[in-house]
Amino acid sequence: MNKSILITLLLSITISADILMIDRGIYKVWYDSALEQPIKVSYFVTNRPKNVDRDGMSFYKDSKFHTSDDKDYYKNVWDKGHMAPAVHFSDSKENLKNTFSYLNSALQHEELNRGEWRLLEAAVRKWSEKETLFVENIILFNEQSLILDSDATVPQGFQKNIHFVESDIKKCYFFDNKAPDESWQDHEVECLKEDKVLTSNKGCEQVDLFFIKPNNGFVSESSKFKVEFGSKNILISPAGVILDQEDDCTVTGHHHLIINNSYDVLKNKGVPIPFAQNVLHFGGGQTQADLSLLPGRYTLQLVLGDYEHMPVKSQEDYKPIVSDVINIEILP
Repeated sequence: MNKSILITLLLSITISADILMIDRGIYKVWYDSALEQPIKVSYFVTNRPKNVDRDGMSFYKDSKFHTSDDKDYYKNVWDKGHMAPAVHFSDSKENLKNTFSYLNSALQHEELNRGEWRLLEAAVRKWSEKETLFVENIILFNEQSLILDSDATVPQGFQKNIHFVESDIKKCYFFDNKAPDESWQDHEVECLKEDKVLTSNKGCEQVDLFFIKPNNGFVSESSKFKVEFGSKNILISPAGVILDQEDDCTVTGHHHLIINNSYDVLKNKGVPIPFAQNVLHFGGGQTQADLSLLPGRYTLQLVLGDYEHMPVKSQEDYKPIVSDVINIEILP
């Protein structure tokens, strides 16, 4: 395929004020209410058992969001393309129904949806029998994208990025939104780094994360204490908000606090930072917080995550941006 077409499409995505990031539990969706289409859907694929089927299920609207609906698919060649596929989430009726939200539906050519795209999803399902996969479906638009009489915009193409979590292998596939004339294997493309490769940007200022409070060796007789986060040459921004990059040196993200080395972000730099008991997210862009810990000794470390909690990589060595680990003690 013509790689320049893919690059043109990628550069033509319009990020508008109408985009919302919505966490549906089993998948996350970035939805553009002006286009009435998702622009990205991400999810983990694990070896879930098939316990229920889709018979009788139909797509439904969520009253909280302005989305496409049945009229956008009436008497035309466009299928309701599941971006987080039903086949991956048929372990329960609740999960399966969750995939039938119009938030998860894109206008996809019927021959693509029922053909090579479906076969690629079957391959993903097979791969997940051996290891966990993290998948991103990028839905692409440009100035030539068709706008239906019903006002929904038809995507120009789709890219599926697949990260094999344990083996750290990546596979990426791009499809024009039309009847395919090649097998899905022929649609494999080079995986482009979402983070810009900044190793050549020698003029960028060094970034840093650190604790203002407490200091290393802090000892407290009270279980409650204040932490303050410091950063250098980093624009702190909330989760779910995509900011335009002012230049190649701009680094944005929000704080995560790892307690007692409970999560190794260096080994998991290609997947979102999880929500866990000792992994605290400050997705509102907070730079301070009140903590309460039981008596004992603890380690604390800050990690920078982007709008979808992916570890933000440094400009110098493409490793996650983290603070030094500090040690504190809460006295009994």
